[in-house]
Amino acid sequence: MSLMSSTLYLMMVYKSKKNLLKFGIPLLLLIMGILFIACALPPFSQGMLIPAPLEIRQRAIEYAYQYESLGTGYALGGQDPLPGRLVVDCSGLVIRCYQYACEDFGFALPFNDTTSYGLIRYSQSINQTLLSPGDLLFMGEDGKISHIALFIQFNGDNIQFIDATLKPEVGINGVTTRQYNRTDSRFISYGRMFVQSKQGN
Repeated sequence: MSLMSSTLYLMMVYKSKKNLLKFGIPLLLLIMGILFIACALPPFSQGMLIPAPLEIRQRAIEYAYQYESLGTGYALGGQDPLPGRLVVDCSGLVIRCYQYACEDFGFALPFNDTTSYGLIRYSQSINQTLLSPGDLLFMGEDGKISHIALFIQFNGDNIQFIDATLKPEVGINGVTTRQYNRTDSRFISYGRMFVQSKQGN
């Protein structure tokens, strides 16, 4: 290789390294940021995500009442389907009821399983005043979400809901309809479940 060729080669390498530093690293950071955001969002593989229509939310409540009428017990991690031996936990009740309701109207949930806290990712945040039957009540202590229930209605100054819980000190074990004052600190936030249309809808 001649001196001229060697000089040109070294200049090209130097220039490419400068371009890598100038453009490559910012581009890499941009790609990583896009991937991070994509991973944080619910999947859109089957159809567009929309807040659950009223008929789906109302149907979810109807299924929750079925669980209650069958004397469903509470078990952490429980998600038993209708009918049969029935034990569910709070998120299991919500997920099962919405799965059934979505199936009735040609929709699906954008996930298979998650926790009460995890459901925030799959719901649209709403104000308490906008709650309607079937919306999600995120509950807990000290501002930390550890429980979820389905909103039924406002009953005076109370929020009536249906959930699955275990409170042996007050004789509760399973799915029950209860109510707390709407200012109760156990209500942390509120959401409307996202659903997605199936292919072809």
